[in-house]
Amino acid sequence: MMNCEQTWKENNNRLILRLNSFRRLGVFFAGLALLTMAWGCAHGAYSVDMKYYPKPLAEMKGPEKDIKITVSTFTDLRKTDDKQQIGWVWDHFGGKTPVYPRLVKPSMAVTLPVKEIFQKTGYQVAVDTPVWNLKEDGIQKEWGPILVGGSIDELEVYCVDDVAVKKYRAKAKITVILANTQTGRVFYKVSANSTASLDHVLFSEGKLAQQINTVLTDVMDKIFEGKEINDRILAEAAGKL
Repeated sequence: MMNCEQTWKENNNRLILRLNSFRRLGVFFAGLALLTMAWGCAHGAYSVDMKYYPKPLAEMKGPEKDIKITVSTFTDLRKTDDKQQIGWVWDHFGGKTPVYPRLVKPSMAVTLPVKEIFQKTGYQVAVDTPVWNLKEDGIQKEWGPILVGGSIDELEVYCVDDVAVKKYRAKAKITVILANTQTGRVFYKVSANSTASLDHVLFSEGKLAQQINTVLTDVMDKIFEGKEINDRILAEAAGKL
Protein backbone atom coordinates (compact mmCIF):
# COMPACT_ATOMS: atom_id res chain seq x y z
CA MET A 1 0.00 0.00 0.00
CA MET A 2 2.85 2.33 0.90
CA ASN A 3 4.54 1.57 -2.43
CA CYS A 4 1.44 2.56 -4.40
CA GLU A 5 1.06 5.78 -2.43
CA GLN A 6 4.75 6.60 -2.88
CA THR A 7 4.56 5.90 -6.62
CA TRP A 8 1.48 8.10 -6.93
CA LYS A 9 3.25 10.96 -5.14
CA GLU A 10 6.33 10.63 -7.34
CA ASN A 11 4.23 10.69 -10.52
CA ASN A 12 2.28 13.66 -9.24
CA ASN A 13 5.49 15.54 -8.48
CA ARG A 14 6.82 14.81 -11.96
CA LEU A 15 3.58 16.10 -13.46
CA ILE A 16 3.79 19.31 -11.42
CA LEU A 17 7.41 19.84 -12.50
CA ARG A 18 6.45 19.38 -16.14
CA LEU A 19 3.54 21.81 -15.83
CA ASN A 20 5.81 24.39 -14.20
CA SER A 21 8.33 23.93 -17.03
CA PHE A 22 5.65 24.50 -19.64
CA ARG A 23 4.48 27.60 -17.78
CA ARG A 24 8.02 28.99 -17.68
CA LEU A 25 8.45 28.31 -21.41
CA GLY A 26 5.14 30.02 -22.10
CA VAL A 27 6.17 33.07 -20.09
CA PHE A 28 9.56 33.12 -21.88
CA PHE A 29 8.08 33.01 -25.40
CA ALA A 30 5.37 35.51 -24.51
CA GLY A 31 8.04 37.85 -23.18
CA LEU A 32 10.12 37.34 -26.31
CA ALA A 33 7.14 38.17 -28.50
CA LEU A 34 6.38 41.31 -26.49
CA LEU A 35 10.03 42.36 -26.64
CA THR A 36 10.08 41.92 -30.41
CA MET A 37 6.84 43.88 -30.79
CA ALA A 38 8.20 46.63 -28.54
CA TRP A 39 11.39 46.75 -30.62
CA GLY A 40 9.31 47.04 -33.79
CA CYS A 41 7.27 49.86 -32.30
CA ALA A 42 10.39 51.64 -31.09
CA HIS A 43 11.90 51.29 -34.56
CA GLY A 44 9.50 53.56 -36.40
CA ALA A 45 11.83 53.58 -39.42
CA TYR A 46 15.25 52.48 -40.56
CA SER A 47 17.65 54.99 -42.09
CA VAL A 48 20.58 54.32 -44.41
CA ASP A 49 23.40 56.38 -45.88
CA MET A 50 22.91 56.58 -49.64
CA LYS A 51 26.13 57.22 -51.53
CA TYR A 52 27.51 56.79 -55.03
CA TYR A 53 30.98 55.25 -55.11
CA PRO A 54 32.55 56.42 -58.39
CA LYS A 55 35.15 54.49 -60.28
CA PRO A 56 37.95 56.35 -62.10
CA LEU A 57 36.66 57.93 -65.32
CA ALA A 58 38.61 59.22 -68.28
CA GLU A 59 38.11 62.85 -69.29
CA MET A 60 35.17 62.84 -71.68
CA LYS A 61 35.10 66.21 -73.40
CA GLY A 62 37.18 67.32 -76.37
CA PRO A 63 40.04 69.81 -75.81
CA GLU A 64 38.87 72.27 -78.44
CA LYS A 65 36.20 74.03 -76.36
CA ASP A 66 34.81 74.28 -72.85
CA ILE A 67 31.21 73.17 -72.64
CA LYS A 68 28.98 74.32 -69.82
CA ILE A 69 26.41 71.85 -68.50
CA THR A 70 23.42 72.42 -66.26
CA VAL A 71 22.16 69.39 -64.33
CA SER A 72 18.52 69.61 -63.30
CA THR A 73 16.98 67.82 -60.33
CA PHE A 74 16.03 64.29 -61.30
CA THR A 75 12.31 63.63 -61.36
CA ASP A 76 11.09 60.88 -59.05
CA LEU A 77 8.69 58.72 -61.09
CA ARG A 78 8.55 55.80 -58.67
CA LYS A 79 5.08 54.42 -58.01
CA THR A 80 4.94 55.30 -54.33
CA ASP A 81 2.99 57.82 -52.29
CA ASP A 82 5.98 58.66 -50.09
CA LYS A 83 8.78 59.89 -52.38
CA GLN A 84 11.22 60.04 -49.46
CA GLN A 85 10.92 56.33 -48.68
CA ILE A 86 13.23 53.85 -50.39
CA GLY A 87 12.09 50.50 -49.03
CA TRP A 88 10.73 48.18 -46.37
CA VAL A 89 11.90 45.66 -43.79
CA TRP A 90 9.49 42.77 -43.13
CA ASP A 91 9.89 40.90 -39.84
CA HIS A 92 8.96 37.26 -39.18
CA PHE A 93 5.77 38.33 -37.36
CA GLY A 94 4.41 39.93 -40.54
CA GLY A 95 5.09 43.53 -39.56
CA LYS A 96 6.93 45.97 -41.80
CA THR A 97 9.09 49.02 -41.14
CA PRO A 98 9.89 51.71 -43.74
CA VAL A 99 13.42 52.56 -44.86
CA TYR A 100 14.54 56.15 -45.54
CA PRO A 101 17.81 57.72 -46.68
CA ARG A 102 19.60 59.37 -43.77
CA LEU A 103 21.13 62.58 -45.13
CA VAL A 104 19.81 63.12 -48.65
CA LYS A 105 16.54 62.89 -50.54
CA PRO A 106 16.30 60.12 -53.16
CA SER A 107 16.10 62.69 -55.97
CA MET A 108 19.34 64.35 -54.84
CA ALA A 109 21.02 60.97 -54.24
CA VAL A 110 20.82 60.58 -58.02
CA THR A 111 21.28 64.22 -59.07
CA LEU A 112 24.50 64.83 -57.12
CA PRO A 113 26.39 61.85 -58.61
CA VAL A 114 25.49 63.02 -62.13
CA LYS A 115 26.92 66.46 -61.38
CA GLU A 116 30.00 64.84 -59.87
CA ILE A 117 30.58 62.66 -62.93
CA PHE A 118 30.47 65.61 -65.34
CA GLN A 119 32.73 67.69 -63.11
CA LYS A 120 35.33 64.92 -62.83
CA THR A 121 35.34 64.31 -66.57
CA GLY A 122 36.19 67.87 -67.52
CA TYR A 123 32.96 69.76 -68.08
CA GLN A 124 31.99 73.10 -66.55
CA VAL A 125 28.96 72.28 -64.39
CA ALA A 126 26.61 75.03 -63.27
CA VAL A 127 26.18 75.46 -59.52
CA ASP A 128 22.40 75.85 -59.81
CA THR A 129 20.20 72.76 -60.02
CA PRO A 130 16.91 73.84 -61.64
CA VAL A 131 13.70 71.85 -61.85
CA TRP A 132 12.89 70.63 -65.37
CA ASN A 133 9.75 68.75 -66.43
CA LEU A 134 11.80 66.68 -68.93
CA LYS A 135 9.78 68.07 -71.84
CA GLU A 136 11.04 70.34 -74.59
CA ASP A 137 8.49 73.02 -73.73
CA GLY A 138 10.05 73.29 -70.27
CA ILE A 139 13.60 74.01 -71.48
CA GLN A 140 14.91 77.49 -70.66
CA LYS A 141 17.72 79.12 -72.66
CA GLU A 142 19.53 80.43 -69.57
CA TRP A 143 20.24 76.81 -68.61
CA GLY A 144 23.05 75.06 -70.29
CA PRO A 145 23.81 75.32 -73.15
CA ILE A 146 23.69 71.56 -72.51
CA LEU A 147 20.91 70.55 -70.12
CA VAL A 148 21.07 67.19 -68.33
CA GLY A 149 18.05 65.77 -66.55
CA GLY A 150 16.29 62.50 -66.08
CA SER A 151 14.07 60.33 -63.96
CA ILE A 152 14.23 57.85 -61.14
CA ASP A 153 12.11 54.99 -62.46
CA GLU A 154 13.00 52.49 -59.73
CA LEU A 155 15.04 52.82 -56.53
CA GLU A 156 14.25 50.39 -53.74
CA VAL A 157 15.82 48.23 -51.04
CA TYR A 158 14.03 45.73 -48.84
CA CYS A 159 14.80 42.95 -46.38
CA VAL A 160 12.78 39.92 -45.31
CA ASP A 161 13.97 39.48 -41.72
CA ASP A 162 13.32 35.77 -41.15
CA VAL A 163 14.60 33.97 -38.07
CA ALA A 164 17.15 31.83 -39.91
CA VAL A 165 18.26 34.15 -42.72
CA LYS A 166 17.88 37.80 -43.69
CA LYS A 167 17.13 38.27 -47.38
CA TYR A 168 18.25 41.65 -48.73
CA ARG A 169 17.19 42.81 -52.21
CA ALA A 170 17.66 46.10 -54.08
CA LYS A 171 16.92 47.48 -57.54
CA ALA A 172 17.37 50.70 -59.48
CA LYS A 173 16.43 52.07 -62.87
CA ILE A 174 17.57 55.53 -63.94
CA THR A 175 16.96 57.49 -67.15
CA VAL A 176 19.24 60.33 -68.28
CA ILE A 177 18.09 62.91 -70.86
CA LEU A 178 20.28 65.43 -72.69
CA ALA A 179 18.91 68.62 -74.27
CA ASN A 180 20.24 71.62 -76.18
CA THR A 181 18.85 74.75 -74.49
CA GLN A 182 19.62 76.96 -77.52
CA THR A 183 17.54 74.88 -79.91
CA GLY A 184 15.07 73.70 -77.27
CA ARG A 185 15.52 70.11 -78.40
CA VAL A 186 16.09 66.83 -76.58
CA PHE A 187 18.85 65.02 -78.45
CA TYR A 188 19.67 61.93 -76.38
CA LYS A 189 18.04 59.59 -73.87
CA VAL A 190 19.48 56.53 -72.15
CA SER A 191 18.27 54.20 -69.38
CA ALA A 192 19.94 51.52 -67.29
CA ASN A 193 18.89 49.22 -64.48
CA SER A 194 20.59 47.14 -61.81
CA THR A 195 19.69 44.59 -59.13
CA ALA A 196 21.50 43.25 -56.06
CA SER A 197 20.83 40.57 -53.46
CA LEU A 198 22.35 39.26 -50.26
CA ASP A 199 21.37 36.46 -47.86
CA HIS A 200 22.90 36.81 -44.40
CA VAL A 201 22.35 35.57 -40.86
CA LEU A 202 22.46 39.11 -39.42
CA PHE A 203 20.30 42.16 -39.97
CA SER A 204 21.71 45.69 -40.01
CA GLU A 205 21.05 49.08 -41.54
CA GLY A 206 24.59 48.91 -42.91
CA LYS A 207 23.68 45.93 -45.08
CA LEU A 208 20.59 47.76 -46.34
CA ALA A 209 22.86 50.67 -47.29
CA GLN A 210 25.33 48.33 -48.97
CA GLN A 211 22.67 46.92 -51.28
CA ILE A 212 21.06 50.23 -52.29
CA ASN A 213 24.47 51.81 -52.88
CA THR A 214 25.54 48.85 -54.99
CA VAL A 215 22.65 49.29 -57.43
CA LEU A 216 22.96 53.10 -57.44
CA THR A 217 26.66 52.92 -58.30
CA ASP A 218 26.19 50.16 -60.87
CA VAL A 219 23.41 51.93 -62.74
CA MET A 220 25.45 55.14 -62.94
CA ASP A 221 28.47 53.25 -64.24
CA LYS A 222 26.32 51.61 -66.92
CA ILE A 223 24.93 54.94 -68.13
CA PHE A 224 28.27 56.73 -68.30
CA GLU A 225 30.52 53.89 -69.43
CA GLY A 226 32.16 54.28 -72.82
CA LYS A 227 32.11 57.45 -74.95
CA GLU A 228 28.49 57.58 -76.08
CA ILE A 229 27.35 60.51 -73.93
CA ASN A 230 30.53 62.48 -74.62
CA ASP A 231 30.27 61.89 -78.38
CA ARG A 232 26.61 62.96 -78.39
CA ILE A 233 27.41 66.18 -76.51
CA LEU A 234 30.33 67.05 -78.81
CA ALA A 235 28.23 66.35 -81.90
CA GLU A 236 25.45 68.58 -80.62
CA ALA A 237 27.87 71.32 -79.62
CA ALA A 238 29.62 71.43 -82.97
CA GLY A 239 28.42 74.58 -84.76
CA LYS A 240 25.32 74.98 -82.59
CA LEU A 241 26.41 76.38 -79.23
